[in-house]
Amino acid sequence: MTDYISDLISLGDPSAKVTDVITDDDTKYVFIEKKDCCMYCSSCGSRMKSKGPRIKQINHSILQDGFKLVLAVSVRKWHCDVCGAYDHDHFTFVEDRKRNSNLVPLMILDKMKDLNVTARQVARALNVSDTYVIETFLQYVSLPRLPFSEIISIDEVHMKFDNEDLYAAVIMDFCSGQIIDILPNRHADTFEDYFLHIPLEERSKVKIIISDMYKPYLAFPRSYFPNAESIVDSFHVISLIIGKIKQYINQVKRRYKDKNEEQLNEKNYRTNSSHKTIKKSRELRILEKYDWFILKNHDDISYEPYWRSSRRGGYWFDPSSMEKSFFELDPNFKKIRDLKEIYIKFNQKHVNDPDGALSELEEIIKQYRSSDLSMFREIASTLESNKQAIVNSFRYIRDEKYGRKTDMLRRISNGPMEGFNVNPKSLKRNSHGVSNFIYNRNRILWATRNNPSILAIPRSKEEIHNHTGKKRGPYKKSK
Repeated sequence: MTDYISDLISLGDPSAKVTDVITDDDTKYVFIEKKDCCMYCSSCGSRMKSKGPRIKQINHSILQDGFKLVLAVSVRKWHCDVCGAYDHDHFTFVEDRKRNSNLVPLMILDKMKDLNVTARQVARALNVSDTYVIETFLQYVSLPRLPFSEIISIDEVHMKFDNEDLYAAVIMDFCSGQIIDILPNRHADTFEDYFLHIPLEERSKVKIIISDMYKPYLAFPRSYFPNAESIVDSFHVISLIIGKIKQYINQVKRRYKDKNEEQLNEKNYRTNSSHKTIKKSRELRILEKYDWFILKNHDDISYEPYWRSSRRGGYWFDPSSMEKSFFELDPNFKKIRDLKEIYIKFNQKHVNDPDGALSELEEIIKQYRSSDLSMFREIASTLESNKQAIVNSFRYIRDEKYGRKTDMLRRISNGPMEGFNVNPKSLKRNSHGVSNFIYNRNRILWATRNNPSILAIPRSKEEIHNHTGKKRGPYKKSK
């Protein structure tokens, strides 16, 4: 029976035996002692005498049944009468002067693979402190960067490690989807120090750099990657256009809200009262609810009437009629939608045809520049300054994940990076903010990399703690 319990709780020490198991409230105590009743001196080889046992309580949270599991280990002290040496019982499942078994750090690392789980939740599940969880993780996990591939993506994610490091820079291998590395910020001196410490031979292997229209990213080929060319992700170009349209719609909303306020003031004056609110006008409700007629791709909108349920029983909704009502609210709405659709359709063509894409893009820029809408003239300037990087985005490669289906093409974009950026944001949200860059970098890489490895020799506490600043003085100040 005791051997069965030893296997159940994974002691892994054949010299130890379980003598008893006691349950007290929410804690299970497993009493353990050595099978042998003698020890020989490591110095002179003489048989040592026992000075009596003491009970050492070891946290060993292997059972997940709601109970705390404590190993009550009987540790005997031994003395050699010949040479005067002292020793004590040693167990393979716990290190000397430790209160947690050797299995607890491994369980911590396993639970930390889930970014939705915080250090506090891990500590509560394993009956340890938050500090112990974070220290253990930093002692065992220090993941190096991966080598650069031919196609890399770079983007930033809002992490706010401190007031100066608001955005972390993420570098991804586009082909494998693995994160190469994470930098604490996107400052010029950080990029320079990081990239120039990487051998030129490795940087020369990079052929394509995918990014948004952030100018320092577009300058990477000239500064650090001599054989690479920049690609502006198509998603960011469309996001630019959609963002400008949303700004215009908000201006129209503001105009109708001002009318509502005028009606409210007139009502208060007429009734000699002080109403604070007024029912939204029909125009404002349409603007708030149906802006997708202008924001959504026109080809993705179905104009077939359908039944809509409501608290009053329901009604037939006619998208064509509602779209007409929406466009009547501002004379520029239809013109904006049509100009936007020109770029949307352009973005869906020219598979591996950069020359055709360049020719059509130049025509779009001319059309946008001649528009009487300032927003599209601004968009034209942006397209012109990033023209070559945008044209480069119409490159497609064979998708390796489809194996022998060589006809499956994949457009080079920052799509995988945008999908990855959910992970750091989830960690930040669940942790209610982040501050330690080293911990959070390794936590993200540990959770997202394929088969990450731990350090063979854990780092010491002195190595993982960065004690900077003035040393704290005594609590009681005396003159």
